[in-house]
Amino acid sequence: MPSELMFRIKMIGWDGLSTFFLSTLIVLLSLGLSLIPSLRTVYLTARKTPSTAPDKALLIVLGAQLVQDAVSAHFITRLQRALNLYNLAPGPILILGGITGKNHFSEAERGRDWLESEGVSSNDIQLEMRSRNTLENLKHARDLIDQIQRVPVFITSRFHLARCAAMANGLGLPYQLCAAEEKLVFRPSLIFLCLMEAFYLHWYQVGKFWSRLTQNRKSLERIS
Repeated sequence: MPSELMFRIKMIGWDGLSTFFLSTLIVLLSLGLSLIPSLRTVYLTARKTPSTAPDKALLIVLGAQLVQDAVSAHFITRLQRALNLYNLAPGPILILGGITGKNHFSEAERGRDWLESEGVSSNDIQLEMRSRNTLENLKHARDLIDQIQRVPVFITSRFHLARCAAMANGLGLPYQLCAAEEKLVFRPSLIFLCLMEAFYLHWYQVGKFWSRLTQNRKSLERIS
């Protein structure tokens, strides 16, 4: 088995892989109809979420996979929103994201470098560099959120907001959402991303239901 495939299986876990196949089977058997509620949630959350934050906020930027160790366009959009809010009301910024793919630097490190190049003080930036996916992002951020007595505001791309909210709710995190983009702009790539997010959200919900139904302690600890 190729090493890259083994790495992905190890990262997801066999429990995650089994719920992936279960989620896929449900989608196929329903001829895609089971994705409609998730797609609706992704779209409505993307359309309605504001791109603002309260003054006393802990700005939490969710990472995005680097492109040859450089910040991607989606990541820059998220960082730019955090920068705009920081300039309005300076305060702590927490950047999430570990090393993913074939990159040598963590998403959080490169996000910090970008913000510092734009004038943000290094004293105001904290990093969480262990995470490899959204669920790990939020779980590892939990302790830091508890330490900082401010309103946690998750900043991410509009297409990603619904999954972020579902997982934050599952973890029992207090939070507000902030869209990286000023408004939702339709383009072919966005439609594809929303469909992908609908599937990821569907997978998460199926996995959560199945873990509770089977009382799978390992899976329940992973998602809560």
